[in-house]
Amino acid sequence: MPDRIAVGLVSRTYFNMPLWVAQERGYFADEDLTVEGTIAGNASQAAPLIDGTYQAYIGSTEPVIENVADGGPLRIVAGNAGKLVHSLIARAPFKRVEDLRGRTIGIFTEKEGTFFHAKAMLAAHGLNYPGDYQVKHTGGVPPRHKALLAGEIDAGMQSVPWNYVAEDEGMNNLGDAIDYVPDWQFVSVNVNGEWAAANRATVVRFLRAMLRGTAWLYENRAGASVIAARALPAPLKHAERAWDFFTGTNAMTRDMSVNPKGLANVIATLKQAELLRPDAPDDPAAYLDDSYLREATGA
Repeated sequence: MPDRIAVGLVSRTYFNMPLWVAQERGYFADEDLTVEGTIAGNASQAAPLIDGTYQAYIGSTEPVIENVADGGPLRIVAGNAGKLVHSLIARAPFKRVEDLRGRTIGIFTEKEGTFFHAKAMLAAHGLNYPGDYQVKHTGGVPPRHKALLAGEIDAGMQSVPWNYVAEDEGMNNLGDAIDYVPDWQFVSVNVNGEWAAANRATVVRFLRAMLRGTAWLYENRAGASVIAARALPAPLKHAERAWDFFTGTNAMTRDMSVNPKGLANVIATLKQAELLRPDAPDDPAAYLDDSYLREATGA
């Protein structure tokens, strides 16, 4: 009977493509695995990894870093998006970042990347939080898109290809986060280190299938775009543009490695925001166990 792995996914974004490809192409089945991905939305990443609800989570690095600093068992075992792929999207009336003074910005939470990146972009244009604008929790990218359409928020960070969808619907792209924050490990593959140590072969097989999914993604623009268009869902033309962006920039890290400089920037930002103890390790290696990935690649 195949081993089962339950995987938490933040939202329906392109970051999930290696998993969706591996499911559709049978790569997990080849490794004698049954893998189920669940959209978790705003739910905590740490708690379901610790209690065994999920065995892996394709999500942000911040909860893992905070858990490790507090002596917890979570670990990053592979990379996913080692660069930022977000644009600051605003409703039609707002054509410049400066126009957002006094307006509402949609975020996931105050403890993760999109909030930090929106803050950095707005601050570069003279708007500082909390005095110059408000924030509202919207969940991930797709529900944030709906909130923009409904006028519940005035702007928010949107990843590729949702930024393209927003532009088609008359919204304004006010700039790309990578121009303000060049290095940031935005998404990683995260696990409970205790579970992983007890199930090493399963983790290695999972990552091996994910590597195959990533490799196929890079080599098959048309096929990958069909999968993305259906899974997100998004228009095929935007799925194709997303493939061009993610593969052309290596934003979807081809070898699933972690960007050490990007992870170090996350750690430093969490400390500056007083979300991480001052004495927490600065070395990215403290939060990462890449031995599973090395074994999966045969390195």
